[in-house]
Amino acid sequence: MKPNTTINNPADVDEGFFIELAIDLTKLGYPGGRGDGVAWLGALLFDGDTRPNPTDDYGNWTWWFKERGNNASPVWAYMDPNTFVPGGEPGARERADAVWARTVVDGTITLDGKLDEPAWSKAEPVRLQYGKDAGIPGSGWRNEGGAVPTDPLDATLKFLVVGNQLYLGVAVKDSSVGGGLFNRFDGVLMNIRRKESPDRPAPSFEYFYGWVTEPWADPATGNIGALPSFFGAAGGPRTPENLEIWDAVTTVAGITNSDTVPDAGYTMEFRLNLTPRGYDVTRPEGDIVSFNISIYDTDWQWPVIPGKLSGNRTWFQGPFSAPLSNTVRIHARPDVTVNTQTLPELGPELIIPNAVNYATPAIDGQLNEPVWAKAPSFDVRFGDTALRATYPSIGPLASGQFQPEVGGGRAAVLDPGDATFKYFFKDDMLYLGVDARDGAVIAVDTDAQWDGIRFMINDRVVREPDNHDLLGREVIVRFDPAGQTVLGGSLVTEVADAVTAAVTMKPNTTINNPADVDEGFFIELAIDLTKVGYPAGRGDGVIFLGALLFDGDTRPNPTDDYGNWTWWFKERGNNASPVWAYMDPNTIVTGVQDRAGAEGLPQVFTLYGNYPNPFNPSTTISFGMPEAGLVTLKVYDILGRSVLVKELGMKAAGRHEAVFEAKDFTSGAYFYRLQMTAPSGKKQSTLYGRMMVIK
Repeated sequence: MKPNTTINNPADVDEGFFIELAIDLTKLGYPGGRGDGVAWLGALLFDGDTRPNPTDDYGNWTWWFKERGNNASPVWAYMDPNTFVPGGEPGARERADAVWARTVVDGTITLDGKLDEPAWSKAEPVRLQYGKDAGIPGSGWRNEGGAVPTDPLDATLKFLVVGNQLYLGVAVKDSSVGGGLFNRFDGVLMNIRRKESPDRPAPSFEYFYGWVTEPWADPATGNIGALPSFFGAAGGPRTPENLEIWDAVTTVAGITNSDTVPDAGYTMEFRLNLTPRGYDVTRPEGDIVSFNISIYDTDWQWPVIPGKLSGNRTWFQGPFSAPLSNTVRIHARPDVTVNTQTLPELGPELIIPNAVNYATPAIDGQLNEPVWAKAPSFDVRFGDTALRATYPSIGPLASGQFQPEVGGGRAAVLDPGDATFKYFFKDDMLYLGVDARDGAVIAVDTDAQWDGIRFMINDRVVREPDNHDLLGREVIVRFDPAGQTVLGGSLVTEVADAVTAAVTMKPNTTINNPADVDEGFFIELAIDLTKVGYPAGRGDGVIFLGALLFDGDTRPNPTDDYGNWTWWFKERGNNASPVWAYMDPNTIVTGVQDRAGAEGLPQVFTLYGNYPNPFNPSTTISFGMPEAGLVTLKVYDILGRSVLVKELGMKAAGRHEAVFEAKDFTSGAYFYRLQMTAPSGKKQSTLYGRMMVIK
């Protein structure tokens, strides 16, 4: 009951009551993970009042969509895993590895370490706390020695852009601030991937700022009251050249390097020039900055308090500057400002479609089932920088290639690795098909010359024991000289029954014969997602992936032998920069035939899905008609508001396509409805789909 409320007392005025209700969807036929997410709902409010005069008593019922538990007119609702309740803990975002840096007018930010300008209050906050997850897959924490922290790290990050400068605010609550040797100091270690570099994966540019008393750093940062110093690239004295690259100012609430009186914390304000790093957030389409940050925290060292001295570190997506770490995707665009009311949705980097309408493929390495002909794909090719530049999000920076030494040297790569990777899911299985085009197929024991693949996936439950980020796993699929499948990697050796795979040689292909020209091989792979932490039904559908192609060639002259590795997003089974993908139950693999009648016509009004998805600026919606009818396309935004009604006209029986142009639409998720009405007007069918615009 609300305050001042008594039941069955008509003499007073009550305030009302609250009701809180939870329904276990698995008891109503939904699989774990909510299945397709569609729900049909209704609600009714009962209200009855008694008055001092019984003849004035009354009751009233009011309902939303439906009155009773029959089947009358429920609302058609969708439980969207990518639409979040506003507010909540700082850092709760649609994408835990991505954040918007809002644009601020030049001159409104003063670099003074205070973060007191109004713009900072409108910046997106990300909270880092030791011992708590700051966002999958790569955020984590680590005890750097000493006692269990009694004052563990608690920091809030904020991001803004001014022109082509990235501003970062770091506000840390800390009762013991000061300096020490490496891993026993307070400060931050950050990096931005160098987009300006021709090397791929893009190398790191390190920003290191803190109270570090090592001889190679600044012993003076250990003095009482000292402020932090600059290290790493463009560190040291703040010369005009260094200031052009980056700068920072710190204010401390307390006295550093003295624990006589507890401190309250410190605030750091950074300015990082994005131009030297090759980014341009001032373009109309903006840019995505590949970034990570690790915050070090040491307590009770000034002087040392035995049994209480502790060191700990917490990071946002990646702990180090090395390519082994994941990175935050910082999105910035001129039209996304501190005054933008609703931020554009940061959707998945890859949509994995549902093959629900296809038969389950046999894992035999043939790739000859109909589903493989229609599954989406990406290509991996050694030496093809133009192809790599087409990968989504930070893919052009994270993806790369490597030529290992063979026989003590690196010969010219005459037949570079080249393959197409196809993908989809069905039920609780993820499927991958690889079409490798290879003129010299070989099978050897050394990985420098393997032919095959390494496919990577993060476990959704198991975490790395020391760093507490999601554990990266890998499966290696190759073959022996007889063409028999050989499996390896942690997904095979550490997880039972997680992988099924097969390899088949293409026609006119012989293994280990440098005298002929081969065609290549196929690889077919299925991963049981329930073995890597997913509940039945795939949970939230989010999955983290990477792929690598091994290619090795032998030539008639052994000194000409070589190997080459090429990867998409990540090279190994660590936590470095996987693609953030979503297994969308409502994005269907196109070209479905199993719902067709004897003459190839659909037996029912059928939606085959839209491709590409996500897309910019257009996508093609495919549908099938069992008979002639009038078709209407309606598009709704995420709030259910109609944004487009398009009459597609009279369509004959058979398969059809409609192009949806989104040039005037903002980034985000949209629902669409296809409605077919038979010429008689007595028969009407409706289909629903979901699509994602990314600009």
